[in-house]
Amino acid sequence: MKNHYSYSGFGLRAALVAVATLLLAACAPGQDSPTPTTNIDVSRYVAVGDTYTAGVSAGGLTRASQRYSFPNLLAQQLNRANEAATFSQPLLEEGPGTGYLSLLDLPASGIPRVRRVPGQSVQRAINPNACGGPDTVRQFIRSATAATLPQNLGLPGLQLSQIESAGLGNIANATATSTFNPYFERLLPANDNRTYLQAVTTASASATFFTYFMGLDDLMPFIKSGGECGAAPTTPFVTQMKRNARKILDVLTAGGRPGIIARLPDAASLPLLRLGAGSALEAQMQARFGDNALLYIQDPINPGDVRQIGEKDYVLATALPRIGQLTPVLVGSSTLMLPYGRDARNPIVDADVLDESTEMNLLNAAINNYNNYDNPSTPNIPPGLNALAKLYNMPVLTISTGERTLNLNDLLFNPLTSGNFNAGVLYNLTPVRGNFFSLDYYSLTPRGNAQVANSFIAAINRGYRSSIPFIDVNSLPTTAQ
Repeated sequence: MKNHYSYSGFGLRAALVAVATLLLAACAPGQDSPTPTTNIDVSRYVAVGDTYTAGVSAGGLTRASQRYSFPNLLAQQLNRANEAATFSQPLLEEGPGTGYLSLLDLPASGIPRVRRVPGQSVQRAINPNACGGPDTVRQFIRSATAATLPQNLGLPGLQLSQIESAGLGNIANATATSTFNPYFERLLPANDNRTYLQAVTTASASATFFTYFMGLDDLMPFIKSGGECGAAPTTPFVTQMKRNARKILDVLTAGGRPGIIARLPDAASLPLLRLGAGSALEAQMQARFGDNALLYIQDPINPGDVRQIGEKDYVLATALPRIGQLTPVLVGSSTLMLPYGRDARNPIVDADVLDESTEMNLLNAAINNYNNYDNPSTPNIPPGLNALAKLYNMPVLTISTGERTLNLNDLLFNPLTSGNFNAGVLYNLTPVRGNFFSLDYYSLTPRGNAQVANSFIAAINRGYRSSIPFIDVNSLPTTAQ
């Protein structure tokens, strides 16, 4: 295995502040840039991951959003250091793609009103009993890269638990109860039953560099449904995530291939949760309605029990427009019109909130386990990404020094919490106005993707002593549609 550059604690604490500033103000107009160089071969870069890697934005995938995916933006910068560098993506046809969210207006509440622009996909099967409502499985036009596989292997909705599922990309499996990913089907020839892990093995055989950013899609069904849908992120669930992450990374790092591994950010950093943070949300609602009414939530274990919202309970952003709306509630033998969430008789239902005591604790423990677990005395429990990075001796978007960790939260999400200005442009975690997150409260705008790409560039430059230029994020549009 190649001896990739490792890190020490020297100078890193100062770099934490410096790099966070650089990523938000990188390549501002008039800034002098060093001659792009790299000490590793980046001529054939392969990106492995799920929704973020694929380029989903505003709740959908389009040809435009794919062009602004962080791997494609990163590849453009790699090409400046190595003109031989190429990068292929499984581009959709021009048009609305899978469909996406479009902004209607932005009321005084700050919660965007949106409409769904329908996609061009073809309906193949419906599971009427899916959690959260009927689920439509769709088929898309096959990618022009299907014969050889693209270099961007990001698949929306891909879970680590599915990487060895045969037929994951075969339309014959598009039934109500099967495991099927229509985005994977686009990447493969017809009737191809290979697994995602096999596809990664094939694509990486000719790769010289890689990025790995995967795992959030395993957790998003649980998050988006307030803990009602998807597998609960228990210890056995995360153990499987880590085992399968290692299977992919063993393939990607074979022969000492250089790359960057990204940990998962804190779930509460996503506006889907942060915008509805407990006590702060209660105060916002009181200011909005001009009263002192409390917010109430259902108990997730005993739905008949009701309690006041706590500081670390999170109401889903998708439910915020309904807070305070008068809805009919049966009280005794009478039907009363009561404000949703602002009356103990009409509490916020469990599907609209992740509560601290069970769901958020479970979620936070899962992310910490996936990112950080490292106990050599228990070899039967697979290590987390930090420990794997040490094993592969390569830089990651988490740099462990024994004193401080540098990761996506430090570089992007935490600075964005209170807001940062870049050449007069505000960047924060608020959808639309914040320039980083898109209308689905989760995926990124083109500028958000550029900042993530800059995070990878920072890791490449430090880890491999390169001088890949950063992206001027303000030069990109605020929406991919």
